[in-house]
Amino acid sequence: MDQTAAVVALPEPGDLFAGNALSRLGHELRGPLTGIIGLTGLMTRKAATGTADPAQQARQLNMINNSAAELLGTVERIIAFAHSATPADERRLEPVDCVTVAADAVAATEEIAAARNRHVIVRTPAGPVRALAHPDDARQAVTELLANAVRYADHPDIHVTVRPGDAATGPAVEIADHGPGLSPADQQRVFLPFERGTAAHDHDEHGTGLGLCLAQHLTRRCGATLTVRTSPAGTVCTVVFRPGPGVGEL
Repeated sequence: MDQTAAVVALPEPGDLFAGNALSRLGHELRGPLTGIIGLTGLMTRKAATGTADPAQQARQLNMINNSAAELLGTVERIIAFAHSATPADERRLEPVDCVTVAADAVAATEEIAAARNRHVIVRTPAGPVRALAHPDDARQAVTELLANAVRYADHPDIHVTVRPGDAATGPAVEIADHGPGLSPADQQRVFLPFERGTAAHDHDEHGTGLGLCLAQHLTRRCGATLTVRTSPAGTVCTVVFRPGPGVGEL
């Protein structure tokens, strides 16, 4: 990683309905709903006049299905975001293996990585790396960070590294890409609900703008910390967990 990389001063986790977020939420829902209503209206009119073409209908049904899937995905992410904003009960932190957390994140992003010709390179110690966290939150937080790198990095290689930690710092999962990095204008904005950075527009990627904000919420629920360093050479996101029990105690 570039030693001159800036440490991003992360904003306080955003409120889903603060500021312009509610307006942006309406925009995210309006698009697929408008598509569904428009296509079903067109198909209804053609069916009524006997001018429906079976091949065209099949294409339109596929478009309706895609719009419905996009809408469902947005709703599911909003639900996940709302859940992530609720305070976590630290008494429910459980032993987790960071190597398994990283492997689950890689598996969850395998399809979108293949579609974009990304190569996820994983480096882990030989044995398990113990931490304390909420397992589902830890998995989803790392998955969101990895998915963001897969979608928006310029270079095809994405690195996932699991570090065991030491007396000074806890075990960590690190996701590193090779550019373009976050511009000063994007560094805080992309961690706010429904906000998307320059790279999203440059890559013509569709999304809700909730991924990084969700990752930040989830790391807090885990009792973990998220640090982000960025430069034109790339961005490194590191989730540092609380140390877990010894190998014999898990």
